[in-house]
Amino acid sequence: MSLRVALVAFVAVAVSTAGVSAQRNRLEDVLAREAAYLSDFVSHFSSVVAQEHYIQDAKMLPRARAKGAAASAQLFARHVELTSDFLLVKSQATSDWHVFRDVFEVNGAPVRDRDERLTKLFLTPSTTALDEAMAITLEGARHNLVGTGRTINNPLLALAFLQAYYQPRFRFSLHTTDKDAEPGVWILEYKEQTRPTLLRLQPDGDLVAKGRIWIESESSRVVKTELAVGELDSIVTSFRFDERFQIAVPLEMREEFWMGNESVVGVATYDRFRRFDVSTDEQFRQPPDLPRD
Repeated sequence: MSLRVALVAFVAVAVSTAGVSAQRNRLEDVLAREAAYLSDFVSHFSSVVAQEHYIQDAKMLPRARAKGAAASAQLFARHVELTSDFLLVKSQATSDWHVFRDVFEVNGAPVRDRDERLTKLFLTPSTTALDEAMAITLEGARHNLVGTGRTINNPLLALAFLQAYYQPRFRFSLHTTDKDAEPGVWILEYKEQTRPTLLRLQPDGDLVAKGRIWIESESSRVVKTELAVGELDSIVTSFRFDERFQIAVPLEMREEFWMGNESVVGVATYDRFRRFDVSTDEQFRQPPDLPRD
């Protein structure tokens, strides 16, 4: 009797070990496929510019006006709507890629002539195109409700973690069945393990990146990403397949976070995708940690 129990236990351990090995092999295969998918995505999307409509709302609960007075239940609210050109640029000389915004409208009022300044920078060779594009992006960021102090409001940021270069920094787990996922969509969970972290809290603090990535199991296309830093800061981006470009382009980015005692919600939508050709000889510099391909 005891011999039979021992044998059954041995078989169970063997089956369990085989199952873990199969899961590990599947995860490694998915990660390799997603690294290839991202490389293809960057190649296609780096020649596309989109229009971004970005709505931001902030609410703050005011303090009591006097000692012993009850705090008012009324919320102080701020609101802004930004319309921008949004594009990703990949260097022809290196593997670096960069995301830029050029705000041309704030709350329906133009803040500059509606010409495509960013695309023009990269349509003609220039040794200063990157610096000029960065200056344009920072110029527009001052219109954000939180100013230029927050730079992770990027719908493509979580995608960067799928690159083969960055994958070793993360612990990944794969879920092929999930009640919240559509049929044929797998969920890839990730959490950053390496220090210092890729995202930094100035002047010197780690921001551990974690979240989920929804993937079509057959095509390897990413349909949604979630990035969380801390417990109160998250960005979720949904994607849709575009027949013209044969890639899944960003559809909506939704961010929720706290800034001091203000709760901020931002929703950006993307449309008017159009292609342009980049022909720049600039030697692009690798930005701090992210992104690359």
